[in-house]
Amino acid sequence: MTKNFEGFEAIDPESSVLFLGSGFSLGASNLDGENPPNGAELRRHFLRRLKLPVDTPYDLQVLTEEFAENDAGKLAEELYRTFRMRGLDGSQEAILDEPWRRIYTTNYDDLVELHRLNRKASPNSFDVSEALPGRLSPGAVIHLHGSIRKVTAENVTESLVLGEASYVNQYVVKSPWYDQFQRDIAFASALYIIGYSLADYHIAALLLEDPEVATRTVFIQGPTPDEVFRRRTARYGRVAFIGTNGFADVLKTAPRAEAPSLTMLHAFRPLSPLRDRRASGRATAPEVYDLLVYGDLNVGRLAQTQPGESYAISRSTKVREAADLVERNASVVIDGRLGNGKTVFLHLLAFELERRGWTCLSFRPGHPDVAKELAALREAKRLVLFIEQYAAAQDAIDGLKAALPDGRFVVEIRTGTFEVRYHELAQLLPKPFDRISLNTLSSSEIEAFGNLCQNAGLPRPVAGRGIDLRDLLLELLNSQTIRERIELALRPLFEVRATRRVVGMTLLIASHQTSVGAGFVRSVIGTDPFAALRLQHDLANEIFELSADRFRARSAVFSNFVINAFMDPKEIADLVVEITLAAAERRNERPYRLLMSNMMAYSSLRRTLDGRPGPDHPILSVYERLRHDQRVNREPLFWLQYAIAMADIPKLDAAGEFIDHAYRTAQALPGFQTFQIDTQAFRISIMRAMDEPKGSPVSSIERILEGIERIDGMLSKDSHRAYAVRVLDGVEPFVRSRGTDLQPAERTAMQIWLHRVAASLAALPDDFAATSGSEQVRAQIQVAAERLSQLGA
Repeated sequence: MTKNFEGFEAIDPESSVLFLGSGFSLGASNLDGENPPNGAELRRHFLRRLKLPVDTPYDLQVLTEEFAENDAGKLAEELYRTFRMRGLDGSQEAILDEPWRRIYTTNYDDLVELHRLNRKASPNSFDVSEALPGRLSPGAVIHLHGSIRKVTAENVTESLVLGEASYVNQYVVKSPWYDQFQRDIAFASALYIIGYSLADYHIAALLLEDPEVATRTVFIQGPTPDEVFRRRTARYGRVAFIGTNGFADVLKTAPRAEAPSLTMLHAFRPLSPLRDRRASGRATAPEVYDLLVYGDLNVGRLAQTQPGESYAISRSTKVREAADLVERNASVVIDGRLGNGKTVFLHLLAFELERRGWTCLSFRPGHPDVAKELAALREAKRLVLFIEQYAAAQDAIDGLKAALPDGRFVVEIRTGTFEVRYHELAQLLPKPFDRISLNTLSSSEIEAFGNLCQNAGLPRPVAGRGIDLRDLLLELLNSQTIRERIELALRPLFEVRATRRVVGMTLLIASHQTSVGAGFVRSVIGTDPFAALRLQHDLANEIFELSADRFRARSAVFSNFVINAFMDPKEIADLVVEITLAAAERRNERPYRLLMSNMMAYSSLRRTLDGRPGPDHPILSVYERLRHDQRVNREPLFWLQYAIAMADIPKLDAAGEFIDHAYRTAQALPGFQTFQIDTQAFRISIMRAMDEPKGSPVSSIERILEGIERIDGMLSKDSHRAYAVRVLDGVEPFVRSRGTDLQPAERTAMQIWLHRVAASLAALPDDFAATSGSEQVRAQIQVAAERLSQLGA
């Protein structure tokens, strides 16, 4: 360990991020044989070139535009000579020789690229004007303000992000590259920032005041200690006053991180903590309150109280059933509707499996150490990998399967997602695989929940049998005493506008059971969420998971409750629009594409605004505002959702037009599957037919028959059948209302297709039929077919 390196005992460049400020380039030379200027010096540079006084008030953006007014090529050449490098010093070479996980820089110069050219290596270089690639290779260097290598006479005024700090900050923070930076520092073993200046607000805008990240952040500054600098940067990390020469020496002498072992993993974390046998086996009333109200789960307390039920209901029958499935299958899906206790259940299952001799680890998608840590996991016996974020982990599952052929997989997923993506899961997960659902509590579990509440001084729910855990939690939250306590507790968070927006946005995302990083929150709100919550840190920690990679509300049920109870519909609508547009900007990444779809789904908006006077107005305003963004406008599923909203008003002509436009936009996307559009097109065709006067011809009968044919085909496809079943319940009312208006040939064709659909429904797997209500739908279809038969007799 090196004394002046402030407590870092080991260096691991392969899992670390290097951030280069203007101070890193000191000692290097450009084509003019000079040191490249930093931002403040560049302004003075152009003042000299334009022969203007040093006290001229114009900012850098104005000066560069003035310089380029008559000759853009002259400006490009000036910048080229100023920032194209021709030499590095030894310490810079030593630092850049290391295999850094990622390098970020706010410098325009090509110092890193020159070093790699000298080493005959690929530049592996990007700037924020480029699209974020699907996979960013290790060692990539990202120029957050642009790179001189991209500058031409044609793009010179746009290629480099010049000008005021506020403009630069907004430009970078709104970019998908900002999310990539936040992900990289969230998972980095260390973040080293070389050459940061207190005047460089550009870098400060990228950092989050996350204490967890701050413990891994080191500012490498010149060898002269500066107490003002130390105080000003204390919230972001520590300072090593050693300069680039000292840092290069540290890299030579500091011990390197050891290879990962099962006890020291970052991409995988244990689900079951070591139990402290001396700790009390009974939970306190405040602990129970925090769990049931805020979703603040203390895993250690959960472990200590097992097998009792003083902290959470044990769900012992389901837990044993799930553990048995894990013993017999390569993978098990744990599904449940929103707020039905999947997180607590996963920990209870892990306790049971570890009691049976299994090692249970939770996978953290996106962590850079996954590949090398898998080598350590190959040595583990009886390993169970829990996947709690299916959408984020989906692309990694094939690699996990290949690396851990003897491992078992437990995947947590929402019931609705399981139903519509069953085929995908069946193909992706190792076989054999099985499923267990957490929906609907048994009578004994309802009784245990009531006892838990009563013993902790909370209102005992009065709900009956056959309900979800979510229903019991909502009944608890809506009780007068609890509602008043929540309102009083949240008041400090809601009194300040910036904090209210951070809280509202995070709750809204969590109500869709989605998780994003703190960086995404700030890119939308414009406020550092950690800074916004600092004054209410204890309360914020009860409600939120506050880390760089998982910044989210702990409970989806609590989130839904607060949004509906304490937030204004217009406020919610504004947040929905902002979140959707920010996610659309990042839609190439699966989690953000899912977030965008969830946010603009009509069913989600209705659920979020349920019980409000005139819910249609804020919902339609959301779609109208989204419609003007071209990224959203080109999405077929946006027009599908708008069509569903129009049908619900009902404005059926507009709904039909929007469905047709959804088909047109889908045609422009090769490989796009229209099954969701097909089902709603069928539903809207039936609604339009029933809206026509009785006794008139059924104008949409051709589309209805085509729709039934498509739906029959969908029933044979695992991932499509859930959508199909949902719209078939409109068939029987249509036949009852308009059957007499069908022509004989139309009735015959309809009857034939209904018999086929009934047969397809009868052939559905038992587990799907039990949860989807398809048997009731089949009975309705048979009644409709019989009615048509009687009309034709």
